[in-house]
Amino acid sequence: MLIVTLLCVVLPLVATSAERINETTDFTINKSLSNEDKWIWGPVDDNIHSRTLAENNTKSQPLIQTSPRTPVDQNEDPCVAYDPPKPNFSLPGRRISEVKCQEYIWELETKSIKALRDFKCQQTNPGRIKKIPIIVGGRDTIPGEFLHMGAIGWKGVRNNWQFKCGGSLISPSYILTAAHCSVASASDTTLQDVTPKIVRLNFRNIFFVENEIRLKKYDVGIKRIIVHPEYNPPNKYYDIALMELDHDVEFSNYVFPSCLWSKPDIAELGTSATVTGWGALHEGSSDISPELQAGDVNVIDSDMCDQLLQAYCNRNWCGLMDHQLCAGKLTGGVDSCQGDSGGPLQVKINLKVDSAYNIYHIIGVTSFGIGCAQANTPGIYTRVSSFIDWIENIVWP
Repeated sequence: MLIVTLLCVVLPLVATSAERINETTDFTINKSLSNEDKWIWGPVDDNIHSRTLAENNTKSQPLIQTSPRTPVDQNEDPCVAYDPPKPNFSLPGRRISEVKCQEYIWELETKSIKALRDFKCQQTNPGRIKKIPIIVGGRDTIPGEFLHMGAIGWKGVRNNWQFKCGGSLISPSYILTAAHCSVASASDTTLQDVTPKIVRLNFRNIFFVENEIRLKKYDVGIKRIIVHPEYNPPNKYYDIALMELDHDVEFSNYVFPSCLWSKPDIAELGTSATVTGWGALHEGSSDISPELQAGDVNVIDSDMCDQLLQAYCNRNWCGLMDHQLCAGKLTGGVDSCQGDSGGPLQVKINLKVDSAYNIYHIIGVTSFGIGCAQANTPGIYTRVSSFIDWIENIVWP
């Protein structure tokens, strides 16, 4: 991710480690090129297929936050085991992704309450409750901030891992990502295979491996990739995919899923969102950031976005469709970049208890854009709510 202030602008699949020197795509924007060539497209295989799934027409019930809970009652012994039963969040008309979101929030809040009780129990002065410290400020991420983030890896010819895309854990066995992250360029001679093989979880720094046991636990194999059936590269619409893992991931203090925003309208979440990824730190670079980066962007009105990007209209993309979002900083300086593709555009959920952990509503999937952090050139994201039926039918059939 580009950090002029923080990050860079959405570019597809192409960024890799330092070993890869612009072997797949030239990222330079040349004014003499056609409008189509001005977009920085990701290399994809045109022959990607996926099964079509029946739509789920369940009407959505408003998302309801879990009720506030007091971590430790003043008259309660914090050293007594705390193990409340999980409530049943299923309600008539509430869709499965919303039920799962409520379960995730409840689990994270319960985990935080347990930690606070343990902390108080260990204090010499049990009458004083202290918060678990949370450091928010810089844009190198901190532990517990983005527990759902995963780096999608391809096997290199040197038997190393090359991470070209990001993804979001949304269940014990599924990663949400972009469709163009399902395959690399056939011309990329640095790879053993064009198909990604693993998702690396629980590593803010994806290249610094200090614990081989941890690596074996959180390098999770990809069992299959389900690309949306309407994705038709090189067109840049319907750019969304699911990756099924070869085994269920155990949720922990280091790995935890995020929620999916299921409503078409995102106005109630505000106009600010956060993008995360291990993408390039500046435009034109083939080096990705080893440290997970985060940047705050604004969701931009679709009509304004179309006006800003009208000059780049071509046969593969010519304006937003309803299933796409536009986000960035119109002043420049903050966005996503090469290697950030497939990662989330997300809004933090406010928990009802003090917590060292965060959980988010994913509203978009990083798709593509022009350059990195250029003024008046926002990035394009796939709108998650447009694909809730498709996602639910696969992840929670």
